[in-house]
Amino acid sequence: MEALQALVLTSTQLRDMLAEAAKLGAALAVKELRADLHQSPDDATLQKLRSYLADPASLANPQDHWAHSELIRRIQQTASVKPKSTAWFMKFQRETGLNACFTRPSPGYGRRREWTFADIKLAWDAYYRKR
Repeated sequence: MEALQALVLTSTQLRDMLAEAAKLGAALAVKELRADLHQSPDDATLQKLRSYLADPASLANPQDHWAHSELIRRIQQTASVKPKSTAWFMKFQRETGLNACFTRPSPGYGRRREWTFADIKLAWDAYYRKR
C-alpha cells in the first residue's frame, strides 16, 4: 500500500490561508471591474462582436446584440491602424446584402442604424469567403 502525504494545519493557519486567498480573489475582481469601468460601451460591444465572429459559440443569443456601422468598420483595422472607410462599409453592405437586413435605430446615436450580431456574422463570412 502506498503512503499518502498529508498536510496538517491548525484552525488558525487554515483561517489565515483562506483569508489570504479571499484577499487575492477580491483584488483580482476589483482589478477586472476597474478595467471594465474604463472601457466605453462601444469598446465593450466591439470586443464582444470580435469574439462572436471568431467563435459563434461565445454568445448564446446573437439576435439580442446590436452594432452600428462604425463598430463594423472597426472590426478589422487598416494597415494604418484606422477603421475601414465609409466607402468600404457601403460596398460591404451592398455586396453582402446587409443593407436588406432588418435594422433598428441606434439608442445612443439617433438616426444611425444597427444590425444584429447574427446578420453581421453572415455578411462578414460572405464578404471574406469570396476574397
